[in-house]
Amino acid sequence: MQFAENKKETIQIAYLTSNSKEILKEQQIKHEEVLIKKFINRLKLEWNEIHCCYEAGVTGYPLYRYLKSLGVNCILVAPGKIPRQSSDKIKTDKRDAIKLARLMRSGELESIHVPSEEDEAVRDYLRSRDSLRLDLGRNRQRLMKFLLRKDIKYSTTKYWTVSHYKWLNNLHFNNEILQETFNDYYSRVRVQEENLKAMDKKIQEIAESEPYREKVGILRCFRGVDLFNGNVLTL
Repeated sequence: MQFAENKKETIQIAYLTSNSKEILKEQQIKHEEVLIKKFINRLKLEWNEIHCCYEAGVTGYPLYRYLKSLGVNCILVAPGKIPRQSSDKIKTDKRDAIKLARLMRSGELESIHVPSEEDEAVRDYLRSRDSLRLDLGRNRQRLMKFLLRKDIKYSTTKYWTVSHYKWLNNLHFNNEILQETFNDYYSRVRVQEENLKAMDKKIQEIAESEPYREKVGILRCFRGVDLFNGNVLTL
């Protein structure tokens, strides 16, 4: 038996048996564990083995892990790896569920790698760190653009050095509102810099712990691969 099309609020289901030509049934249930368990238990009364699949997406892996805990053989499929036909231009949840069920039964779907919960947590941490890095870069630009609009220019071209920070620390405005504006821009930069240092320290600890130590160590032998990239590549 195979199904399904997974969404945030609902799951569109289409299922069939290994020897049936047509879809046995289609239905939609709410994306709630108690209802999913009830549905699976009802299927187990008729079939000994249940296989299912759904497209990997923004909902992540909780449904996959929950189905596995219920004894369901579940795979996640990358949307880009699903065979397409010209008739697929009209997309609905119902059509997608039926298509996935048929493709899975014919063995045309390939599962993606599903990380462990620990690996997923590390991956999310790395993504958060990268978002912080990008935010810091944007806030640095905002600060320097603000100063440029006030015709305040740093005498050298190397920003964010010890001398540059010293210069920033000594800046003062006669206008109180401008001073507060500068303080706000600058404090955001400094806070995010400290947060980034703390996250990098944590990433160092992760890279030196099991099961990442050996893999990260090997990857760092390659030129241009630092701790952050090494951790990313191992996940």
